[in-house]
Amino acid sequence: MKKKSNFNINTWLPIIIFALIAVIFGIATRGEIFQGANLTNLFNQMAATLIAGLGMLFVAAMGGTDISCGVIVGLAACFSCLSAQSAGGWIMIPVCMAVGLISGCVLGFINAKFHVSSFMVSLSMVIAYRAFCSLVLGNNAYLVPSSMRFIDNFAFKLLVVIILILMIMYVFNYTRFGTYVRGIGENETAIRHAGVNVDKIKIAAFAISGLMAGIAALFTVIRVGGANNTIGSGFEMRVMMALFIGGIPVQGGTGSRIYKLIFGAPTILLLENGLVLCGASGSVTQLIRGIALLAAVCLSAYMARKFANVGTEAAQNQKIAAAGDDAAGK
Repeated sequence: MKKKSNFNINTWLPIIIFALIAVIFGIATRGEIFQGANLTNLFNQMAATLIAGLGMLFVAAMGGTDISCGVIVGLAACFSCLSAQSAGGWIMIPVCMAVGLISGCVLGFINAKFHVSSFMVSLSMVIAYRAFCSLVLGNNAYLVPSSMRFIDNFAFKLLVVIILILMIMYVFNYTRFGTYVRGIGENETAIRHAGVNVDKIKIAAFAISGLMAGIAALFTVIRVGGANNTIGSGFEMRVMMALFIGGIPVQGGTGSRIYKLIFGAPTILLLENGLVLCGASGSVTQLIRGIALLAAVCLSAYMARKFANVGTEAAQNQKIAAAGDDAAGK
């Protein structure tokens, strides 16, 4: 029998989409999108999205949903800027991380212990936290101390992003925790029967998601230069688009891979930036973003069903072949 090709379109799809978007807008903008200043600006926008996505990857791999990263950015920015007014700029770093970590633990605890949908819990948090930020800040804006501006330095930001990617990659791919997270997305019941404390894994996964959102909040508030009651609005949509356009399965499982996020984050930013450089209005950009997200989710679901069927057919063919070999032997 001839060997079948091992080419898996689902594996290469994020890279293909990224290359296609880059070529299209490279031609449409006559290379303007690849100019040094524009690429630096794209990375500055992408850094926070990528960092938050690294945390949300754990939740997505379990088949969960966390839409609280945008409001965590707002809440962390609010507390960190207020704290910096009296305690100095350095207090912003632990405050942002603590706000994100605590928020993630609360979300994970409610989801795991009370069996409430992670989407509903995070939606409730979005409403409550945004209202709290409005009550605390009102219409006021609090500026970031000048001593913290070094965080917005390109080299420093790049170094932090690389370190975080390597750390998350190790935890996600080479530890039991990462294996359990993906296993929950494949079959939570089987993981429970294997003796794994699923509740503990879920809380830890949401805690990591919240912590990374807190780090993303630090980069965001430093880059913006201050905090107001609207900071972080819409941020969660960009992170989710980076995940799903990159090909992370909506249902989670073993199809969740870090490289898909690494290609998905610049893809969505190239799409937005390319449309702006081409003169598209804000409404058109939002429309195309929505269509792109819907197409990515539909494609992800289709590919998941297709390869599940292929796997089932392959297993059946192997059984038939084995039965034939046994019969021939007899």
